[in-house]
Amino acid sequence: MQRREFLKLSAAASAVTCVTACGSKKTETIIPEVPVSEKHFWSACLGNCGSNCPLKVITVDGKITRIEPETYGEDSFDSPHIRPCLRGHANRARVYNPDRLMYPMKRIANAKRGEGKFERISWEQATSEIGMKLKETYDQYGPRAVYQNRGSGAFYDINGKYAWGRLLNCMGGGLKHYGSYSSSMVRTIMPYIFGSRKSSTPREMKYSDLLVFFGYNPLETRMSGSGEGFEVQTVTEGKKVIHIDCRYSDSAMGRESEYYPCRPGTDAALCEAMAYVLITEELLDEQFLSDKCYGFRAEPSIQDARDSSKMLPEVVYEDSYEAHILGVKDGQPKTPQWAAEICGIPADSIRNIARQIGNAKAPYLAPGLGMQRHINGEDNIRSVMTLGMLVGAIGKRGTNTGDYPKSPRKIYSKGLPTVSEQQEVSIDDAKISMFSWTQAVENGENLTVLRDGVKLPAEELDENGDGKLGTNIKAIINFASGCLVNQHGDAFGTTRILQDESKCEMIVVIDNHMTSSAKLADYILPDNTWLESTDFANKTYYAGAVSYMTALKTGIKPLGECRGSFDVCTDLAEKMGVKEIFTEGRTTDEWIEHYYQTKVRTLDPELFPATAKEMQDIGVVKTFSPCDDSEESAKVNCAMWDYVQNGGTLKTASGKLEIFSHALQELSDLWEVPDYWLDKDNYLNAIPKYWVGLESYQDPSPELKDKPLQLIGHHTKARTHSTFGSVKWLKEAVNGDAVWINPDDAIKYGIVDDQYAIIESLRGKVKVKARVTNRIMPGVMSLSQGAWFDPKNDVDVGGCVNALTSQGRPSPLAKGNPQHTNRVRIYKA
Repeated sequence: MQRREFLKLSAAASAVTCVTACGSKKTETIIPEVPVSEKHFWSACLGNCGSNCPLKVITVDGKITRIEPETYGEDSFDSPHIRPCLRGHANRARVYNPDRLMYPMKRIANAKRGEGKFERISWEQATSEIGMKLKETYDQYGPRAVYQNRGSGAFYDINGKYAWGRLLNCMGGGLKHYGSYSSSMVRTIMPYIFGSRKSSTPREMKYSDLLVFFGYNPLETRMSGSGEGFEVQTVTEGKKVIHIDCRYSDSAMGRESEYYPCRPGTDAALCEAMAYVLITEELLDEQFLSDKCYGFRAEPSIQDARDSSKMLPEVVYEDSYEAHILGVKDGQPKTPQWAAEICGIPADSIRNIARQIGNAKAPYLAPGLGMQRHINGEDNIRSVMTLGMLVGAIGKRGTNTGDYPKSPRKIYSKGLPTVSEQQEVSIDDAKISMFSWTQAVENGENLTVLRDGVKLPAEELDENGDGKLGTNIKAIINFASGCLVNQHGDAFGTTRILQDESKCEMIVVIDNHMTSSAKLADYILPDNTWLESTDFANKTYYAGAVSYMTALKTGIKPLGECRGSFDVCTDLAEKMGVKEIFTEGRTTDEWIEHYYQTKVRTLDPELFPATAKEMQDIGVVKTFSPCDDSEESAKVNCAMWDYVQNGGTLKTASGKLEIFSHALQELSDLWEVPDYWLDKDNYLNAIPKYWVGLESYQDPSPELKDKPLQLIGHHTKARTHSTFGSVKWLKEAVNGDAVWINPDDAIKYGIVDDQYAIIESLRGKVKVKARVTNRIMPGVMSLSQGAWFDPKNDVDVGGCVNALTSQGRPSPLAKGNPQHTNRVRIYKA
């Protein structure tokens, strides 16, 4: 008989007395086991990895005990159960983490921002003082002086960034941003080339006979059981896979057919050399280039597809892409030998890759987003796209556009309306690049359209299309974001900017933990964690072919005095005199039901239950997008399939896929080249080109002579960006943070495995352990991004890669973050 069964039989007795084997009369009291009453509720992991996995949260007596995956329906490749990764399962530890923020706090008088010295205050004091200061800022400086920072830590529909955006809009708006830290360059360049942003799904790879991955690493960045990593690992089995990456990632790890280490920021040179091979060995798809593409060779003057009253000038052959590759104008043919010196891949290997692409029936080219987070990132990613055009590997089954693969979304609610139906005040719609906010703090009044990428209303532009932002940022709302310092460039420099209270006069941080951003706040507002919230959450765009939505309904009491953002914004709206506009007369619970009926259930009334409460009880709704031979599936899974197969006109200047872009040429003629720019002849290019950027491998600047190594950041399984950065479980799971360094470099610079080293750039120093490994190419180092900035005098001891990266020197077109373009040195700590 098992002990558990024995105890059940003995439950009627208050205790059982046993005699020990040695004959002693000593007794032992065995307390019967009482069945534990478990409950569960539904939540989601909203750390912006690209999945937003549903979580079945198990509780006992109001305390979380464990987390389980959803198990609705069959569990197959075509309709899998959505399994959270180690980060999802660590959400219990995140809720109960020792550094939880549980009470409103205010920076202590005379304490500097960043010192982390706060005093506890009441919610009434917090909302009164913040509301008063915000209103004063609007009255004195106008809406553009209030900035809601870019953040991705909570992808709610109601309680997240949308609530704060709605509050600011009730006051006339705030300075808005465009782009993202993840993908600014590709999302900006794609409309110039394709008319919109399009990419194929991972499942489309099953129709391919060759997969070429440029720094594409879904098995570390997208690990959930429903998501991209799971799909890629499955559909690539038995296929020819070429990995090109300076770092031998987990997505390769023996799954690749061929692996080639390529220096960071030199992908455009590699692609140009492969284009040279395709041209000179006649491996082009001439019909596709003629029918569907524009600018490979000379082009006559044609009508502008954007404006029928205008004509596009001709493209002379010397300005075409083929002429550039053959060196007609600059005298430098882009041969494999030329590229080998730049990218580090041998010339014969470059020829080998190019020939495989040229001879494949359906090559699928997939870049990671890291290759476009360089100062020349737009041309890097565009060069991969052009390579696909040369061989007709766009718009037919098994191909991609050269953008990062995306997953279909059949159901997707877009979040709380940020403009109230009762809104009467006009909303200021000025925008800056999300990477330019530190410039806007220091000198926003002089940021311009043609130099800094500011976007202004048409009535504010002069005859050349230029204009000034006109205002500095004076107040920052930082919701669930590490981008105040940790994920932004130059953490030391950014901290110095924010410590000057004459510039930015108020910083409000809303978060769950005492992050490095929170330490810079004037006011800290403790937010509910995802597991303490009632809301709705969609899957995002890297979560596989299963579309799903989760209705969050907490089954635990929020810790301390934590509150959801909609309630907090309601209180602030009242203090600022706009409560009725903000709430439209509805309570939070009424907004939950109203939002469900108007924004969620209308997506598919047959799929979603009748009420929000029923949806909360169910927790998860799922639907699947198949990838099969049908035309409908082709339109969903194969990017540009409809255009290539059925014709039509794209929203580009020529109406075709553009290798040469008149729109970019027009900007090049107008926009100002910054004084600090290294290559004045290459700022905005009509065709994709490799060029030498600031702090890149070939930058000859004298101040970089003692900084010979390139440094990039990579994603770690322990966290997404800076979310989960303080969870001890996850740190232990990946054996902590360390900088990857090749054994040859380690010997050269006296670095020992698992011992501390100092990495130094032009911006600062980081003390971190070294990981000596052949999985990083010589001359390059990689430090896992997202570790929390923790400065001790002039050295960061938290392992934050952004203590070393730059800010204020964005990419040309997107004004995006070049945080993988860095030159450093390393030495023993």
